[in-house]
Amino acid sequence: MDGSTFGPVEKLGAILDLDNIAEHLPPEDLATIGSDVVQEHGIDYSSMKDWRERMERGLDLAALVKKEKTYPWKGAANLKYPLITTAALQFNARAYPAIVPSDDVVKVQVHGNDTTGAKAARGERVGQYMSFQLSSEVEEWEETTDELLTVLPIVGTVVRKVWFDPVENRNRVRLIDPRKFVVNASVKVLADAPRVGEEIELYPSEIKSRRLSGFYRDVDYVENAGEDREAVQTFIEQHRRLDLDGDGYGEPYIVTVHKQSQKVARIVADFEQGDVKLGSQGVVAIRRGSYFIPYHMLPPIEGGFFGTGLGFLLGDISETINTIINMMIDAGHMASQGGGWIGSEFRLKGGVQQFQPGEWKLASVAGGDIRNSLIPMTFPGPDATLFQLLGLLIEAGKEVASVKDVMTGDTGGRNMTATTTLALIEQGMTVFTAAYKRIYRSLKKEFKLFARLNQRHLDPQKYSAFHDIAGPDGNPMLLDPRREFDLSDMDITPVADPRSVTKMQEAAKAEVLMQMADKGLVDRGEASARILQASSIPDTEALAPKPDPMQQEMMQIQMQVAKANAAVAMVSVEQAMAGVEKTRSETMKNVSDAAAKQATVRLDQLRTALETIRDGLGETLGRGPSGMAGAPDHGPAIEVLEGEPLGAAPGGNVGLLGGNALAGGGAPLPDEGGSPMGGPF
Repeated sequence: MDGSTFGPVEKLGAILDLDNIAEHLPPEDLATIGSDVVQEHGIDYSSMKDWRERMERGLDLAALVKKEKTYPWKGAANLKYPLITTAALQFNARAYPAIVPSDDVVKVQVHGNDTTGAKAARGERVGQYMSFQLSSEVEEWEETTDELLTVLPIVGTVVRKVWFDPVENRNRVRLIDPRKFVVNASVKVLADAPRVGEEIELYPSEIKSRRLSGFYRDVDYVENAGEDREAVQTFIEQHRRLDLDGDGYGEPYIVTVHKQSQKVARIVADFEQGDVKLGSQGVVAIRRGSYFIPYHMLPPIEGGFFGTGLGFLLGDISETINTIINMMIDAGHMASQGGGWIGSEFRLKGGVQQFQPGEWKLASVAGGDIRNSLIPMTFPGPDATLFQLLGLLIEAGKEVASVKDVMTGDTGGRNMTATTTLALIEQGMTVFTAAYKRIYRSLKKEFKLFARLNQRHLDPQKYSAFHDIAGPDGNPMLLDPRREFDLSDMDITPVADPRSVTKMQEAAKAEVLMQMADKGLVDRGEASARILQASSIPDTEALAPKPDPMQQEMMQIQMQVAKANAAVAMVSVEQAMAGVEKTRSETMKNVSDAAAKQATVRLDQLRTALETIRDGLGETLGRGPSGMAGAPDHGPAIEVLEGEPLGAAPGGNVGLLGGNALAGGGAPLPDEGGSPMGGPF
């Protein structure tokens, strides 16, 4: 493109303003771009050869595809055991309800300081809207999720495409056929791939509509008149880099090319102005747009991009099971039909004789001649060793696929504790649980992509109308999606729990909590609530036990009595503290300085202990530490001998005479050495 008089920003800005860049490129540039796209697409397609063969083999085994069989004879048994099919259905049955719950799908966690709660409120709004968006507005999301969780365990890697459709004015999502998604197999991370391609099949009528609307260049993409002009045409949509501004740095674009004719139909920029990073020498980097979210069942065993599925892990086992079953059926067939040799001297009119059940035929020869002329062939029938091997292979396949009996809800009629059931589930779901966490990780990336699309394209009026929040003036508040969906201070994740997949797991964990609640280790009410939640029982609040009015009244009376006792104890403590102060003043008058100092220390310790008790009682009464101050007129709680000051106790120590420290027979207060304060200092 001619832009020599403009700087890098102006050039890129001019490119971003074009709806279809291909309309403004010279024919020779379009021919080069179309040829490069088709050629490099073929290179990437060839690199996927090994994975594609494994993928197609797994799909054939899962679909129970039957090919014509001529060995050991034409029409031999051709039964297909649905090992991979069962594994895929079980995977879908467990993961689908967990990933797409009946209520919310998305949850938001905010980060950073949130003293006013504004961030939490914004996170709640974002989660509510995205849950509505995925369940109602983007109707194909749940359907493609169901399909994804069926195909993924078979092939190992499935890619889902997410983008904003300006025609429908909403986000769109499509599950790409694994056979139509093309990327070089050596790529480790999809975001780092130099090229990402998708084969799109369109009927001529669809091509015509795109040409008339200006979405594609208005040229004829079917040149060969001998072909069926109504046949499906293949287009390559390749996300790649091209240097269209002539600065030596390739910018990311989306190029659509007709595969057969190599004609370029459309070129659009795969970046925005904010994705361009400039330096002193011009453009330093341009971030490519994100459309594709890869999902992996298992990581690639040999490295690269494509993962491993059950079609590969169970392919040999499944084919061996099919072979053994068909061999046993053929052996049983041969053993039941019989057969053998007939001597040449034996003649019977009518040629081959076939018998109906219960039928007898007349023969013109003696019975002995018939027995001597017929030599039956011995067919041993199905082999017991093969039968044992068949059971071993089926069990091994179930172990890899996590479809043990306990996984499907069958415990064989045994009564097992919750901990035993949970342990069996965890042990049997090791492969599945790891795969589920990978799905959770990809789903989290997909939700963040939806949030970025909302931040760029969501209409503020539409978003505000959904929440319908009244502002200070009483009018609906206008919410800005650019601020609401800012991912710098919040994390968008699925509601699904990656640690607990099946309802059996949730129920077993809840049962463990209930057992702990019976021992008083956890709250019984919360444990009961989790059991109801794990059992998918709605309206759990309505099931909560209603309080007994009489019991409530008795509890209130008991609380009042307890408060009264605490008040009486508070009075006793205050009186005891007053007695301590009185004893302290008398001691200072009547004993020597050294003895007074020692007694004062002990009295201070006693006062500190009493203050601690008083503060605790004050918190119980809800009146603060000094709530009962000024009420020592109801009689002393610690009895100090009237008229007899603290003096020398036996052994020459200063003592505080008296029994229990508090009225009501409480234990004496301990001193530093653990002795009761009522004893000698």
